[in-house]
Amino acid sequence: MLFKKLIPAILWAFFILGLCALPGSAIPDLTFLEWLKPDKVVHLFLFAVLSFLLMKAFLEQQSVAALQIHKKLISILLSCFYGVLIEILQEYCFIGRHGDVYDSMADAVGAFIGLWFFNYWNKRNLTRRVS
Repeated sequence: MLFKKLIPAILWAFFILGLCALPGSAIPDLTFLEWLKPDKVVHLFLFAVLSFLLMKAFLEQQSVAALQIHKKLISILLSCFYGVLIEILQEYCFIGRHGDVYDSMADAVGAFIGLWFFNYWNKRNLTRRVS
């Protein structure tokens, strides 16, 4: 039952891996937006979605109580760990890519943005159920 609930988060994690594994030459050059650092915004978004999906899956599953009780902490830790892992893979395994500490930091911030959205979504769903 847990695996079934985690399918969206796992698919999203593979999507992130695929994007981050693309060779640097396959990523469009956005020099006119260089000052915005659009890659950091992408990292924020990707990891916000990942942490949100993990929290939602852990909330909805019934088989592992610890995941339900500590869903937020475990989701944030998993998302941050995955972000660091991706950067290590980019540095040492993926062709034409380089790991970046600031990308890992953006991943962590994105994970916390996902927490904020999860809290908002959860509160909104609770309000709907009561009404």
